[in-house]
Amino acid sequence: MKFDVALISAMFTPGALRGFITVKMNELARRLGAVAISLALASCTTTPAEFNKKPSAVSKAALCKTALETQDPLFQQQLVTELGRRGLDIPACEKMVLQQKQAAAALVAVALVGTAVAVCANGNCGGGNYYSPPRRYPGNCYSYYDRAADGSLCGDRSAMSRPGGW
Repeated sequence: MKFDVALISAMFTPGALRGFITVKMNELARRLGAVAISLALASCTTTPAEFNKKPSAVSKAALCKTALETQDPLFQQQLVTELGRRGLDIPACEKMVLQQKQAAAALVAVALVGTAVAVCANGNCGGGNYYSPPRRYPGNCYSYYDRAADGSLCGDRSAMSRPGGW
């Protein structure tokens, strides 16, 4: 498939292209946020009814998180027994839950950075122009050594020679 460069450049003026990029960055940020939420929800706890129905169907992460958070000693003992059957113990569960929380936090941070980049790409983050060149003098006689319109040296007629400049 051939692309007509003139047609594409006509379709994507700099402003339109910037808008297109902003939309894509916002979409990416939303998707990363959705992934972060999905991962956080994937490691949710399990209920005693779900666990008793089919213990092998409960993920290791859900078992660990539930074993660490439950207040029911009988249910906690059942969870610890199932964890032992799967070759896990409480310290390993603590480490797993901590890693999941760190991963979720990292994904949220990436989503926030992506959103910030998308907003700044749209020009809404302030600053950005750290150097602004001085304004140009509108006439011919800015400096003592400049020439006036008639070709003579400006001298004392220059803007630099007057109090307050121009």
